[in-house]
Amino acid sequence: MDLANSIAQMSMNMSAAKFQQQVHVSVMKKAMDSNADMMNGILSMLDSVPRFAGANGSILNVRA
Repeated sequence: MDLANSIAQMSMNMSAAKFQQQVHVSVMKKAMDSNADMMNGILSMLDSVPRFAGANGSILNVRA
């Protein structure tokens, strides 16, 4: 009976580890999606900045 308990315990541990890994991956995907949305917002904000003729750059005043 001890062998059966060991196998069952190992199976439960592997299942818990797999679940924990899936949670970590889903949190990482959500963070990456959030960062992508933030960068798209910044890029669209930069596109709306007025550019001056003959100047090399633009003026962007941003407060955090």
